[in-house]
Amino acid sequence: MCAKLRSIFLSQERNKMIRVLVVDDSPLVRKIAADIIDSGTGMEVVATAPSAEIAMARMEKFNPDVVTMDIEMPGMGGIAAISEIMATRPTPIIVLSAFAKRGAELTMLALDLGAVDFIPKPTSSLSGGITDIARELIEKVREARKIHVKKIEKPVKENEQKEPEPAADQEVKEKIFKKSGSIDLVSIGTSTGGPVALRTVLTRLSANFPVGVVIVQHMPPVFTNAFANRLDSLCKIDVKEAEDGDFIMPGRALIAPGDFHMTVTKFNTQPKIILQKWKPVSGHRPSVDVLLSSVAREYGDKAIGVIMTGMGKDGADGMSELKKNGGYVIAQDEGSSVIYGMNREVIRNGDANEVVPVYNIPDRIVSRL
Repeated sequence: MCAKLRSIFLSQERNKMIRVLVVDDSPLVRKIAADIIDSGTGMEVVATAPSAEIAMARMEKFNPDVVTMDIEMPGMGGIAAISEIMATRPTPIIVLSAFAKRGAELTMLALDLGAVDFIPKPTSSLSGGITDIARELIEKVREARKIHVKKIEKPVKENEQKEPEPAADQEVKEKIFKKSGSIDLVSIGTSTGGPVALRTVLTRLSANFPVGVVIVQHMPPVFTNAFANRLDSLCKIDVKEAEDGDFIMPGRALIAPGDFHMTVTKFNTQPKIILQKWKPVSGHRPSVDVLLSSVAREYGDKAIGVIMTGMGKDGADGMSELKKNGGYVIAQDEGSSVIYGMNREVIRNGDANEVVPVYNIPDRIVSRL
């Protein structure tokens, strides 16, 4: 009887485990990723695959809760695999990305196609910095399991009919001319799920958007530049990775570069960006708290703060400071968030003036201008 009860208990415990499929064409990377995940509490690697084709077959057999996916592999490749998985059996996917320009660009495409997050591969030795990589991978697998991903249809080909322009975008265009001059800056902070959320917001702003936008998206170096370039190709406003001394101008969004804190200053009346290599704040560099603290100080009630999806609580202190200085705070709601974390902290603190779905944020911003 005891043996039977033990068997039932072990079966129940096994069912609670996060089941992970590791996909990478490198045997060494597969082994290291599998060892890291197996060392994490409450998770196990149920299968590995050296190619996208084999991964698709093992998706059917093992039904994983989370997939880690290499992008650049022979054959079908990671991008096509992500598109197929999200269209046929939606599963949270974490991209294991090469720390290089091409790898960063493909990672941005993978996020567009439905991958929920990414982690860069080490640049030289897999032993260098492995502790940080292990901690990040385990944390992201655990968070990914909580995400309810939805089916995403495969992208239409260029010669097929494109979707009509969203009605929300037209509303923004019409309201843009009603700016009263009460707001001079929009500041946005986000992390996991942020690339898609930012695309949703920024693509709905018209080219003549009358104020500057400053953004912290938690990303490592190289990736922020690829991300900014990707957004710039999709948006009517200009989007670029910020450089030290960049002027803050209407119709332009500046994204903090990876591994740099970004602050704003109105010294000599021309608002501009200052980049710093201070220690990480709230566990991040760039940090939303650092940016928002400077926005609160320099702009006060002339600024809007937007906090969106992401793990942790970076941005909670900065948004609180902005609110105390008269700024207006908009928080993304839980229902449209990939990870209800950073925005949840701001809402819990009572610092959000509004809580709205991500697709309503552009209209709410414009309504305050």
